[in-house]
Amino acid sequence: MKYCYSCFQQVDENINVCPHCGKPIINKPKEPIYLIPGTILNNRYVVGEAIGAGGFGVIYKAFDTKLEVVVGVKEFYASRLVTRAAGEKQVIISKKSKDEFDYRKDRFLAEARTMAQFGKHRNIVNVFEFFEENNTAYIVMELLSGMALNDYLKQHGKLDSNLSLMIVNEVGSALRSLHSKGIIHRDIAPDNIFICEGSDLKIKLLDLGSAKLPDSSEAVIDIILKPGYSPCEQYDTTKTVSTWSDIYALGATLYVMLTGVKPDESTNRKIKDIVVAPKELDSSISENLSNSVMRAMAIEYHMRFKTVDEFLKAINGEKKVISLAAEKRRRNAIRLVEICAVVLALAITGMFVYKRYDDKKAAQILRAADIEVWFSVADGSNEELAMQAIIEDFTTTFPDVTVEYRAIPEDEYASVLEEAALSGELPDLFESSDVSQTVLDSARDCSLVLNSEQAEECQFLNGYSDTGRVPLGISVPIAYIVTNGPTSIDYQGDSFNDLESFSGYNIAVGSNYIELIERNFGQFNWSDSSEFLTNDNSVAVMLSSSMDLDTVKTALTGVMKTCVAPGGDEVFCDYVYYYSLGFGNDDEQAAADRFLSWMLGNVYQNALMVSYCNDGQLPINNTCFQDKIANSDLACLINVYQNFVFDTNSQHDDLELVINIPAVITRWR
Repeated sequence: MKYCYSCFQQVDENINVCPHCGKPIINKPKEPIYLIPGTILNNRYVVGEAIGAGGFGVIYKAFDTKLEVVVGVKEFYASRLVTRAAGEKQVIISKKSKDEFDYRKDRFLAEARTMAQFGKHRNIVNVFEFFEENNTAYIVMELLSGMALNDYLKQHGKLDSNLSLMIVNEVGSALRSLHSKGIIHRDIAPDNIFICEGSDLKIKLLDLGSAKLPDSSEAVIDIILKPGYSPCEQYDTTKTVSTWSDIYALGATLYVMLTGVKPDESTNRKIKDIVVAPKELDSSISENLSNSVMRAMAIEYHMRFKTVDEFLKAINGEKKVISLAAEKRRRNAIRLVEICAVVLALAITGMFVYKRYDDKKAAQILRAADIEVWFSVADGSNEELAMQAIIEDFTTTFPDVTVEYRAIPEDEYASVLEEAALSGELPDLFESSDVSQTVLDSARDCSLVLNSEQAEECQFLNGYSDTGRVPLGISVPIAYIVTNGPTSIDYQGDSFNDLESFSGYNIAVGSNYIELIERNFGQFNWSDSSEFLTNDNSVAVMLSSSMDLDTVKTALTGVMKTCVAPGGDEVFCDYVYYYSLGFGNDDEQAAADRFLSWMLGNVYQNALMVSYCNDGQLPINNTCFQDKIANSDLACLINVYQNFVFDTNSQHDDLELVINIPAVITRWR
């Protein structure tokens, strides 16, 4: 007999589908880095299927052999700091990552201790135990059955007021207890609110891993951001993060439940606030409830409710709340003399701040405009679908802007764009990866985009100064190695130092990336890539770019493993997928600037570089890059940061940017 690792009922050894839960019998993990089903932890817990994963942890369904109950086990697995060999239990930590790993593991255990304080609270997940094993740490907690609020909203759209208020009151109860202990959650959002199944509708507040704890001696407090739900103070500093920060996030969560519309980012609202009161979107919402939500979401934290109790009394009608504008007028009247004095004292400073941010404001405020985007498409590519997804989301946020696109076959694109440049009819925004200098000379300056908040999310752009165009992705040099077949290499190592590692073997080079490879390894008597890209290949090694990953996977069948090159040496990489701006009237230019800056944001990078593109296309946005790498054939990139160098001499720039990530070997067996 054996376990079904989905329901933990005992089943016959020879069956493939569990007769109890109806699910296929699991014999191996979903991902090679996950623990193998059946692994025993702490001499007590039998690991089952992985039911969730994020940047810092994997959650498994598990069976407690002592109490004979099913539990959840959360493993601390920081995907960019550690790795694990397939089939092994121990995680492997690089020397360079050890300090950060230890810090984050301590935070993970602090989360466990924090949650354990509230084990009897109906709205906080109950923690039974936590321990260290396999070079990492684990939290054993109750296993929840149901769905996260964000998934519920996707299915049902906006919720009625009664259900919305019930959920917020339950979450508020959890926050009240946390705040009483000096704990600030800092990550309230629909994805961290869980609706449990059962006749007694129960709401659980999840994930205290981001919480700000009362111990102020902590040397580092991460900046936690969730666009639409995080208040301004969480973007700027942790010094003013307090109970009112959680109240903003809870108010934003109530806003999306009542209206079905996610609020704009708080930093955008600070420049121009386009968020309207819930009652303006749904007249059935009471004025007091609408005012309460907007007060909780006030941009200035001193205008918000100071405690959760105040907020809950307001939304439940126990306290009358006037509109935020009226409240501001009331406070202004009371403090008129003080405000005038402050205005006089800060007049010069205010002028300086206005001047400093004037350009950024111009890029954020959008009036009615029609803009056109051109880009090239290859046969069989999904770039048109990606652009449609981006345009739909952008125009939902900015309904006064109309975005049309033109997808041009890649073999015609350069000539079409050249003709448009010569006739002075370039579109408002266009792909400019492989275009002539004539086209680039006709493009508009991209400084506003490169100084946008979205650009600040792109660490690979640090130091980039080519204001004529903006890259959306990066290309990394990779060595592909075949380890079976007539020309295979018995290559045991997980890294290589230089070409001497392949001494005695012919080495092919990707035909489109010779310059990139020779910039890294010097000139060599390369074999043609055609000698490698076939199952009966005569060459076992090919040096190329990450962009060739899907091509190689299609040409060579077998099991792939990714290995990392050692640090110390500079690894030259390239920018890819450039876009440039054309000329139009002021409103069209502002809309085009904003559209291009949003293409650097995580949502848009996911559409462009992850959802609709091949595995080797790497996004330039930090979060998107890490998310894509963490669950891909190039997962090793997230574990080690050494030397990425962007030599832009051949890309209309003289800067070099060092980012600390190594080259890669990809191995087929």
